[in-house]
Amino acid sequence: MIEEYGTVVEAKEKTALVKAKRTTSCDSCVSKSLCTGVAETDMLIEAQNPLNARAGDHVVFMVGAGSVIKAGMLFYLFPLLGFIAGVVLGQVFAEKIPLKWDSDIISALAGFFFLALTYGGISLYGRHAEKKRTYMPTIVRIV
Repeated sequence: MIEEYGTVVEAKEKTALVKAKRTTSCDSCVSKSLCTGVAETDMLIEAQNPLNARAGDHVVFMVGAGSVIKAGMLFYLFPLLGFIAGVVLGQVFAEKIPLKWDSDIISALAGFFFLALTYGGISLYGRHAEKKRTYMPTIVRIV
């Protein structure tokens, strides 16, 4: 679990916007691009708010290590595997296509097509995960 400190800026129904300082743990986080930056050293994070923290409260929020690993796989590993699968399948089926195109061109096009499909799948999964709040940090303490 990654534990960070911040201040609630806005409390919503079940979530809260938390302003937090970027720390060294942010540098290694694969999801850091998803955090909205307020300034170079600050970020706004939407977190689950089971403790009903109010604006101005200083809080501790946590992100599960498993969530960070899953996000890394989603954003980096799956697109890479999709691209490689497309290139390999393009190379295999290039000889069976009646067009007289170079097999490397067909392979590259197939790779980019599978890469786009992978990103489309990640986008759909992201909408589903956003509704379930799968990767959202949780406020665990008010300090």
